[in-house]
This record gives sequence, C-alpha cells and structure tokens, in this order.
Amino acid sequence: MANEHGKSVIKRVYVPTHVKVGPNGERVIVPGYYKCKNSNHA
Repeated sequence: MANEHGKSVIKRVYVPTHVKVGPNGERVIVPGYYKCKNSNHA
C-alpha cells in the first residue's frame, strides 16, 4: 500500500485565462479552468 502522506499528488492543474487566435484571425478568450493532469487525451 502506498504512503499517501508522503508527498502531495497534484491531481488537477489550473489553466489561467488566455487568448487564442483562430485560423481566421479571430480572438477567442478562454477562461481559466481546472483540468485533470491524468487525462492525456487531448
């Protein structure tokens, strides 16, 4: 059994608000959100 009190495991990471520029040149504002660090299917 793993020792859960050893080190803190970050289960989710915070992505801050940022602006994406689309292929047509439009600016899309993506608000800050939390995403799971384990899910790698992007």
